[in-house]
Parts: sequence; structure tokens; C-alpha cells
Amino acid sequence: MVLLFMIASPLISTGQADHISKQPKPLSTLTHKLSITYSDSLFASHSMVHIAAIHFEGNRLTRDRILYRELLFSEGDSIPTDRLIRRIESSRLNLMNTTLFNFVEPQVSFDQYPDVEITYHFVERWNIWPVPVFELDEPNLNLWLEDPSFSKFNYGIRLVATNVTGRNERIQFQAKTGNVQSLALLVYTPYINKAQTIGWGFRYGINRSKKRAYATEDNDRLFIRLSDHFIANEYYVSTHTNIRPKLYNNHRFSIGYHSYNFADTLLTLNPRFGPDGKNRFSYITASYSFRRDLRDIIAYPLKGFFYEVGVSRKGFGLFGDTDMDITTFEATAQHYIPLISRWFLAYGASAKFSEGTTLSYFDQQGIGYIQSLVRGYENYVIDGHQFMVFKSNLKYNILPQRVTEIGFIPSEKFSLIHYAVYANLFVDAGYMRDRHFYENNPLSNTWLGSIGLGLDLVTYYDTIFRAEFSFNRHGKLGVFFHTVAPI
Repeated sequence: MVLLFMIASPLISTGQADHISKQPKPLSTLTHKLSITYSDSLFASHSMVHIAAIHFEGNRLTRDRILYRELLFSEGDSIPTDRLIRRIESSRLNLMNTTLFNFVEPQVSFDQYPDVEITYHFVERWNIWPVPVFELDEPNLNLWLEDPSFSKFNYGIRLVATNVTGRNERIQFQAKTGNVQSLALLVYTPYINKAQTIGWGFRYGINRSKKRAYATEDNDRLFIRLSDHFIANEYYVSTHTNIRPKLYNNHRFSIGYHSYNFADTLLTLNPRFGPDGKNRFSYITASYSFRRDLRDIIAYPLKGFFYEVGVSRKGFGLFGDTDMDITTFEATAQHYIPLISRWFLAYGASAKFSEGTTLSYFDQQGIGYIQSLVRGYENYVIDGHQFMVFKSNLKYNILPQRVTEIGFIPSEKFSLIHYAVYANLFVDAGYMRDRHFYENNPLSNTWLGSIGLGLDLVTYYDTIFRAEFSFNRHGKLGVFFHTVAPI
């Protein structure tokens, strides 16, 4: 007997054993389908099965031990059939969220019942990218669209190498010029111990710029540009450790050193630009954050939840480090709920609270910067040191995920693509508390709110294109564009 049922987002189908090829299906014919062979009575009885073998196919670079780390079962386990099916799908999502693959497809054989064999098929992502940098020197795309100019871009080259040794490491080097000239190096490996619970990263960079925002008035940043020398110079170095004792919990500890040198012009224009009115200062930073992440697909979640809380400190009074005294607390919570067929609900909240004796314009950043954005206020910058933002989305899946193959491209890393389209209704709200620069910024210390409609295109390599029409509580209409998930 054939059993057809749905679990979460994948379609799980069964068929007669003699109708299933012993050879794995070509991945291009699969669309998140899990092929299983067993009877209705087997599933209904919750019978115990024994995992005799686990196989991986298509992971040409990625080492098997990196994949085993993401599984919710092991060879030799005995698990009820219904629970096994759910764990297979949850493990598939864990593997997708490593960002190593465009496709992960499971296949299960019950031919030797009660022994089962599980096979995961992969299409790995391309892992070495020489990426041209064309970086907007604005908080978001919509502010640039108000007054577009190529002089507001920084440009250069970014070399990114991931998973080079098959351990999911990341090495990134970037050099850019324009309003900001910089060199930056990032090295990160998620696992440095045998148990694969501890990761380590390192950052180093130098920045210098001829253009800098020195104040905010009418919720718009004021810039000054020097043509003959650099107005700001920065040097930083930091290291961090990630501890992931379980699959969905992550602890992050970081420590770093920052040094800044600003032109006197900035202090003349805004005496409160730097801490205690200084234009040269340095400090040590340290932070800790805890994250619990049970989203189905991190890039564009439809089910699950995400929580993160953190605390950071700038300035410890060590080694002459007396220029900074700021403590910041941050928290984020997001929930994603599938409703009836093709309908989804998402809502979230984020908050930031900074306090200290050296609060200045230099270190404030509030509403208007990507994830802290209240939609409908993309054309404004609402700076401060304390804020909260609430977001909600009701989505309808206009075009369910489809998989297609571009025939003239030989590599499945690029030729096999997936895409889906969602329409959504959203309601956002937020509040920025500013004790220092609110006098000339009417959107500070007042509630913000908006409602609107949006259209999202989601495709491979975590690519998202969003277009939204919004109406905010201050009577402004607008059409805005984004390239990250709204919540």
C-alpha cells in the first residue's frame, strides 16, 4: 500500500519496493521529496526501526564528520518510525543551514526492515568567490534612491573562500576604496576540537575615509567631506570563540581592540562627536551573546523561532584605556508559524539599551539600519542609544517553491535553482529614546508605526528580493526595496 503524507514543508511519498530503482535518483529530479518504502500498518504502529547505515552522496568537499554533527540520529540507533521521519527532515534543515549546500535531499530504504538505510544527496555551493565590491555608503538602499549618485559607493574586491578543507571554515579578504578605503581580513573555523563544539574566529582591519557623518538633523545625516586628507582613521583587531554544545544553542565570546583618529573639523562641527569631546581615542571591547535558533531555513524562515540576548562593554580602564565607558544590552526574539495551507505568520521584537558616561554621536546607531528598521521609515535615520522595534508579517505563498535546471550550464552548483514568491501584509512599530540629540530630530522620542503590502522573491544562494508599499503613522507613503528577509 502506498502512503502519502506531509511533514512540515517537504513532500514525503512512498511507493512499492519493486518500483523504486536501487540507484539514487538524479538530484535534478528531486524537489525536497523523501522517498520511503514501507506499509501503512508499519507507520501506524510506531514500530521500532534500527538505523543500519547512513550514507552521504554529492559532498565532494565537505567532510562526513561535519555532516554527522548536524544529524539528530546516529548509526545503531533504534527509533520509532514516525519519530525517525521527523528527525530526518529536521536534520535536512540543519544541513541546509550550514550554508554549504543549495540542495539537500534525503532518501530512506526499508528493504531490510527493521534495518533501514538513510542516504542524503547534496548539491554543494560554489566555495571560492572573487566578488567585486560595490558598497553603498548609506544606511539602506532607499536613502540612496532619494538622491542617487555613484559618488556614494565604495568599490573594490572581496575574496571569499569557504569550506576549502571541507570543515566549513571561512576566509575573507577585502580591499576597497572610495569614500572609505579599507583592508580587512576574516578567518573563521566552526570547529577546533574533536567534539565539534568550539569554533574560533579572528578579524583585523584598517579603515580611513574622506567623508563622515558628523550630526543628524531632521532625521537626516549631515556629512562633511575633505578633499585633501582623510577625516577619519580606524584600526581594529578582534577574536571570538563560539561554543555550540547542542545543535540549536550557541554561546559567543569576543574581545577586541579599537583605535580611532578623527580630524579636528568633526569636533568643531559637533563638539559631542567623540567621547568627552576627544578626536583621538582607543578602547578594549568585550561581549557575550547567547542564541537559540530553531528556524527551519535561516535565510527565509517559515517555521520555528529564534532568540538572542547579549551584553557588550566598551572600555575597561586597562593599559590607559580610559576613553570609553559604555555598556550595551541587546535582545531579539522572532517566531514563525505556518497557518493553513500556504499561509504563514511571523512576528518579532528587538531592543537595545546603552548606558555610560561617554555616550556620544560617534557610537550611536538606532532605527533605520537594516534589521532595526521600522518599515515605512526607510528614508529617515533615527539615531539614539536605546530603542525597541516590533515587526509582524502575514504571508501567502503565491508561487510554491519550484526547482528548475538551466540546461546550458554544466555545473549543478549553478544550473539547478529553486525559487518561490510570497505576498505579505505587514504591521511594524518602534520607539527610539534619545537624551542627547533629539532637539533637531522630530522622530526621536515618539512612537513610529506603519502598515503595508509586500512581494518577496526567494531563490538559491540565500538570495532575496523584496518590494514593499507602506504607509506610516506620520502620513508618508512609499515604495521600498530590500535584499534581506523582513523578520
